[in-house]
Amino acid sequence: MSIYLSLLRGINIGGHKKIKMSDLKALYESLGFGQVTTYIQSGNVLFSAETNEADDILSLRISKAIEDRFGFDVPVVVRTKEEMLQIVAQNPFTAEAEAAPDKLVVMFLGSVPDVTTLEKIKAKITDNSRFAFIGNSLYFFYPDGYGQTKWHSNFFEKQLRTTVTARNWATTCKLAAMVADL
Repeated sequence: MSIYLSLLRGINIGGHKKIKMSDLKALYESLGFGQVTTYIQSGNVLFSAETNEADDILSLRISKAIEDRFGFDVPVVVRTKEEMLQIVAQNPFTAEAEAAPDKLVVMFLGSVPDVTTLEKIKAKITDNSRFAFIGNSLYFFYPDGYGQTKWHSNFFEKQLRTTVTARNWATTCKLAAMVADL
């Protein structure tokens, strides 16, 4: 039995793509997943599964089930328990996270970006923000705050041509702790 975390992109924001967490939990259970737990309304679902599906196939299966049940497309990014623990452990901005955790965001990417695309993105970001791509995660420290930047998930999703969903550092750490306990 493997432990997973799925991160849904763009639900329950401003009254759009509304899904009750109890309904989402029931959907996951109907897919045969166990130990289903949701965390906050932004679409974080922890679950166990006996599957050998790759994360991207599992993501597509969940996304399709959400569209069939709720009638709208919701991109989903899946991480294993081990990946979540590694994401927290390899944070390149530990000092910043300690001093200003509200200014650090982890963006979970649907795929690993290629080097050429990364170089193009690096050339575009010219303010005092700091960021690091590690595998299929992007750590972004916003010294002026997330609300004061134009480097949001939408920007990265367009540049990288993959699903991007962001969680603040506190939520990322909480989710990692939750998967560790399953």
